[in-house]
Amino acid sequence: MLLKIGELASRTGLTIRTLHHYDKIGLLKPSARSEAGYRLYDRSDIKRLHHIQALRRLDLSLAEVGDVINSAGNDLHFVIDEQISGLDQQIAQSMELRDRLQELSGLLKADDEPNLEYWLSTLEMMSLIGKYFSRDEILDMRKLESQAQSKIETHMAPYVKAARLLLDQKISPLDPKAKQLAKEWVLAMSQIMPDPRLLSKFTLMHRKEPSLQSLSGVDDEMMDFITRASVEFRYDIYRKYLSEEELKYFRASFFRNAESWTRIFSEVRQKMALNLPPDHPDVQATLIKWRELFMDAWGNHLPTMLKVRSIHEKEPELSIGGGLTLNIIAYARQGMAILEKNSLEKQQGKVRKTT
Repeated sequence: MLLKIGELASRTGLTIRTLHHYDKIGLLKPSARSEAGYRLYDRSDIKRLHHIQALRRLDLSLAEVGDVINSAGNDLHFVIDEQISGLDQQIAQSMELRDRLQELSGLLKADDEPNLEYWLSTLEMMSLIGKYFSRDEILDMRKLESQAQSKIETHMAPYVKAARLLLDQKISPLDPKAKQLAKEWVLAMSQIMPDPRLLSKFTLMHRKEPSLQSLSGVDDEMMDFITRASVEFRYDIYRKYLSEEELKYFRASFFRNAESWTRIFSEVRQKMALNLPPDHPDVQATLIKWRELFMDAWGNHLPTMLKVRSIHEKEPELSIGGGLTLNIIAYARQGMAILEKNSLEKQQGKVRKTT
């Protein structure tokens, strides 16, 4: 059975002009022509046209459709995967926009005449958050805010104000007022953002975005001030048990690696969430980084490191902040024991080989 172009157009819902275009670009050429020169399409042409229509429904360009058909479907899986990825991105963007509109709607309902500057600031804040956090992570943060019955910026506002006052007064991080504020700041952040994964990204966002620093009032100077005061707060606790000699590496190491510690805690928590045992290679790789930071803080001095472990059991305030929890500590200790056992066995194996 051969169909004329008008009949094929009628049966497929396409226009004659479209079929002419397909013929012109070589996408669908008729297998025959009548004596009068009219295009005639056979069964194989109709089958090819059905494939073209199916691929067009995937939002492929005509060039992409031609590539797939002419390659006998070899590129089809790749093209479909690309389309799925594109659709996923569109869905994520649409859902993010919906979330933003819902949040703005809530602001409007809470205040009949919202301040325009505040409204624009909120829009900018949400836009920045979208650069660093996935939609699921944003939903997790909103859930944490709901549990705390306070938004992050509102929750932290008194501490930001207090820190700015101390900075304006040129107060040293060594000052008792600074150390007390750092303790309260870290505790407040751990309450509203206990997940080290979110905390690490939140800190990175503040470090990387000057506009966010301007909006929140938390700039590099303030973050460094709180970090240094937090170091001093911890230093005071360690000093009850350790000598100045044993503590000489602590200040510089903790300040230098504070954000690295948070990332390590985040990695360990993720491994725990995946139910990986402490002896899993991925867990052991993360714990090696943990051990390196720990050794850096205490000058690679084993007796001091053993003391510090016992100090942490007596002083729970040392675990405040950074997303460190008792569960993470217990899990890490199990993994560290395995790591140390494996290291000892390797050393003993080397000794046996040399003797």
